Amino acid sequence: MGEHKRTKVILIWALKGLITFGILGYLFQHIPVSRVIASLSKLEPQYVLAAIFLQIMLRYISAFQLKILLSHQKVRLSVIDLAKINFQTQFYGLLLPGVLSGGVVKWHKLSKQNKMRAQAAVCIVLSRTMHILSLAILGVGFFLFEMPHHSTQILPVMALGLVVAVLFYAAIMNTTISGAVEKFLNKLFFCRFPESIRTRINKLWGAVKSFHEIRFLTANYTLLLSFLFHLVRTISVYLVMRGLHVDISIISVVWITAVVMFVQLLPISISGLGVREGMFVFLLGKYGIPSSDAMAVSFTIFGFLVIVALIGGIFEAHEFLFQKKREEAPD
Repeated sequence: MGEHKRTKVILIWALKGLITFGILGYLFQHIPVSRVIASLSKLEPQYVLAAIFLQIMLRYISAFQLKILLSHQKVRLSVIDLAKINFQTQFYGLLLPGVLSGGVVKWHKLSKQNKMRAQAAVCIVLSRTMHILSLAILGVGFFLFEMPHHSTQILPVMALGLVVAVLFYAAIMNTTISGAVEKFLNKLFFCRFPESIRTRINKLWGAVKSFHEIRFLTANYTLLLSFLFHLVRTISVYLVMRGLHVDISIISVVWITAVVMFVQLLPISISGLGVREGMFVFLLGKYGIPSSDAMAVSFTIFGFLVIVALIGGIFEAHEFLFQKKREEAPD
């Protein structure tokens, strides 16, 4: 089994590497590297520093939201600790294959001290659902507000993401809907599972049902934090474009960023490389933005992710060394 898992991981890395470098190779065949470097050289540092600051603030906004959700599951962690976990998650998200790798690391760190694994898992799922829901609403809303005639084929994809996120969120938060889901699963195949699996699923579902006790205003407040998260990220992307002298309205940037983020949910490349660049080249090209400038925007955003990951790596190294010293210390 161990050898099988290692082979599977290697194959995943190989496939994602082929897709990543295949897309980048295709792009660089049509966009000379010298032109991309020339575009990057135009980047004004004051915009970069402001955008990096916003990228760091994103992890604290997410941590504040997660703290509210965790408090309803009786998991007590400070905003500072949760922000540190968010940085560490970004670090592993760049290193490990698979779209769920970062979430698994976050789940492990949230549950390793108090052993409340099901509660931590539900909080992560609900937080991610809120992020997807708010991202879909912002993307579709600003797209409809601008209604660009050259990109109407994107609307069905964004609308589908909106419908899926709303249904999933309602299933978690609404007693009637979750009860119907529970009855359906029990009648269908739940009784066929082994006892150990049924016990774990019951714990997870019990954690889900505890969110029914969340007040309506509290639930909407946490959803509002997801909207704030994506708006701050959009402003960060907008600052990058301003720093590169890319002339485009912030209304367009909102829905373009939403589309890029949705496409990056597909676990088909390494850290979104290639896919992100291709989407920015395609979408910004609709507004007459040169491909070299679009590539420069994408690479700068990836640079921010690397910086955030490095911060997470520092936290992870400090935690590892501190734990090692504590284990080596005499009683």
